[in-house]
Amino acid sequence: MSLLTASPLLSVQDAIFPAHPFAGLFAIGREQQWRLHDMFPAFFADGDGPLQAAARISYVQARAGLLQARQRGGADVALLSGSRKSLADLGGMSAGMLAQPTLGRALAFGLEYQLIAGSMLQLSLETDSQQAALVSHALFEDQELQDFLDVDHLATALNAARQLPCNELPIARIELRGNLQASRSMLEDFFACPVILGADASRMLFAHSLLEMPLSGTGASAQTARAACDTELAAIGVLGKQSLVRKLVAMQCEFFNVQDMAAALELSPRSLHRLLAREGTSYQHITESVRIERAKRLLSTALSVEDIAEELGYSDARSFRRAFKRWTTLTPSEFRFSR
Repeated sequence: MSLLTASPLLSVQDAIFPAHPFAGLFAIGREQQWRLHDMFPAFFADGDGPLQAAARISYVQARAGLLQARQRGGADVALLSGSRKSLADLGGMSAGMLAQPTLGRALAFGLEYQLIAGSMLQLSLETDSQQAALVSHALFEDQELQDFLDVDHLATALNAARQLPCNELPIARIELRGNLQASRSMLEDFFACPVILGADASRMLFAHSLLEMPLSGTGASAQTARAACDTELAAIGVLGKQSLVRKLVAMQCEFFNVQDMAAALELSPRSLHRLLAREGTSYQHITESVRIERAKRLLSTALSVEDIAEELGYSDARSFRRAFKRWTTLTPSEFRFSR
């Protein structure tokens, strides 16, 4: 049996995203008199109302509306959107977060059921002994919209955490991989911490000790909320699913050619290429994207450009320099000295 049959995948064509995660944009759109029906036709009847709250749209449909919103709202609209959303806008997932005994458990619950909140990327919690970080990962390969989603989702996550029954939640630092046109002052005012632009990944960092901050949750209601979330995921057909991009990244596709990866997935190379084309990407694009993100991290070390090229599997340093500049507009040396 194919691994893709045993573990069904999320597709950009699946209608799984509800209306509530777009609440911030809808509020902005109404204030600025956007034609929301044209941007999100599945959510609005003719004349931009009323909201069809039960509707769900695909990533392709959501993407079309978000690109229009970014064009109309400017570079800061992602932050404005995320900052306007509340814990209640996360759907059924919010009840489960409120029922947890600690902030760490609440975040873990939210991350487990983030698809219920309509997350269009994948947030993960990474920790060491001193600090914790919510880190953004692409759910689908979409370089054009990734920066927008990073800011919107991290702002939403912080807004939700601030509304949990706990003390103030201080953030140590925000790192964003893009958004060079966004207003740093607006970002720092909202997150109340330093913001670093041009990072290797987008993340929100805070003290590890905050994960043990007590909340007023109860075990019984937490179990009820979990059962309700499992039922909702099953009802929309996404229980246990992940995207093909996330699956390939998790399998470290950058170290394997397409023939080897297709064999690991029990597919023919042609079938793998066809599945990726349906998702609007390619095997080469995904593997090179992963390599470039790893390159950015390695360029913060003392390794030479030649050693980094070898570490990443490029045939020589020249090929690595050419690929890096194509993705970032900077040479590896320029990127290193700009840090």
